[in-house]
Amino acid sequence: MGPDRRGSRNALRRAAAWWLSALIVVGSARGSDIPEVQPLTPAAVAGLKDADDGLWESQLEEFTARLQKLEQGDRKRADEARAKADKDKLTPTIKWTGQLQADHYWFDQDSESVATYGDIQDGSAFRRARFGMFGEYGLSEYRIEVDFALSGRPSFLDVWAGLHELPGIGRVRIGHFFEPYSLERLTPNRFLTFMERALPDQPFAPARNLGASVNNTWDDDHGTWAVGFFRSDSDVFGDDVGDGFESAVTGRLTWLPWYDESRGLDLLHLGAAYSIRGTSNGVARFRAQPEARIGAATPNVPFFVDTGNIPADWFQLIGLEAAWVRGPFSLQGEYNFVPVDADAGSLLFTGWYVQTTLFLTGEHRPYRRDLALFDRVKPHTEFVRRADDGERICVGPGAWEIAARLSQLDLNDGPVAGGKITDFTVGLNWHMSKYMRVTANYVLASSVPAGSDRTRTNIFATRFGYEF
Repeated sequence: MGPDRRGSRNALRRAAAWWLSALIVVGSARGSDIPEVQPLTPAAVAGLKDADDGLWESQLEEFTARLQKLEQGDRKRADEARAKADKDKLTPTIKWTGQLQADHYWFDQDSESVATYGDIQDGSAFRRARFGMFGEYGLSEYRIEVDFALSGRPSFLDVWAGLHELPGIGRVRIGHFFEPYSLERLTPNRFLTFMERALPDQPFAPARNLGASVNNTWDDDHGTWAVGFFRSDSDVFGDDVGDGFESAVTGRLTWLPWYDESRGLDLLHLGAAYSIRGTSNGVARFRAQPEARIGAATPNVPFFVDTGNIPADWFQLIGLEAAWVRGPFSLQGEYNFVPVDADAGSLLFTGWYVQTTLFLTGEHRPYRRDLALFDRVKPHTEFVRRADDGERICVGPGAWEIAARLSQLDLNDGPVAGGKITDFTVGLNWHMSKYMRVTANYVLASSVPAGSDRTRTNIFATRFGYEF
């Protein structure tokens, strides 16, 4: 290779080293004032040919070392950030939650209803007044919540602790909580469409009981499974005393045949649940009020259907559930079969409901895939909010939802004449924000109690609800 070609190559190497040094200085200046780097002129390039090759090689190595040092510093800062995040996960967290629901009811009864159930009085009451806390510590989690409106005043609600993100198992929970049965029962009341759950819920869906459960997802979060062992008749403080079995094994399996991954605007939910339950003191009993509750300490609304005490050692709960969401429209329903192993022979009771909802303002019912239940409605525009500038107060429509439901409960079979009731309910919800809602319901309760003619009761109800 000739001297001219070697000199040209060295000149290019020197030029590259010069530019590299300029870039490193600018990148590591950390905000200091650096003069603007000017491009090399032909004269400067010609001058570089006479520079010492060894000097430029040394400078290139120096700047390469400086670049490596900067990269090491970046890696160190990233490692420190990850370490801090891991440490934060090991710091116990506490989050507060609360709920207030104030209801008012008006009743209009026909003569048969008055003769059968008495004159049901209008009234107002706090349906729920709750306060609690929840949080995590590493892979453990907990929730402690009590209600000051229920009969215990206060009463235990969700009081449990557990672990989550366990390989293969998912979540383990021990304490006082809902058994894995029924889409409507497991959906928190603050996210329900109507003021009260449908007719089959009260006699059939298990309330909170003391026990342990495991649950997880499957099919890439398109399905869930859950199973648990519980005392079958815990009171409002989680207590359940008795020498008999008086326990239950309950499980639920759900699947989403399709789900809109982008926004959850289109989904189909299918599910089934099963529970086998020992009776309390050798007696089973199923009864229900119409879809209205007022007065916890002294209930004002009587039970419209009631089997009375049935001598039995155990019974089963079999539930099927389905829900479809397509944009602002939704359809949901459940069917329950309850075989009872009574001393006098086998019995079968049934109950079902179907409901539909429509958001007039375009929202939809959000769905939690990890638990297979419905979540909080989020209005596109809240009723009252601060503008982006933090100064002006803006007013919007909130979210408006209309709904209708038909439900039925049949507690007649064989020698047991518990009665039959059908409720038709229509509702209007005004979601003022994610946490504030006004609800109005009308219920037509048509029942045929044992030994009585058909009765009709009109129920009008309103609710103001706030939660956080």
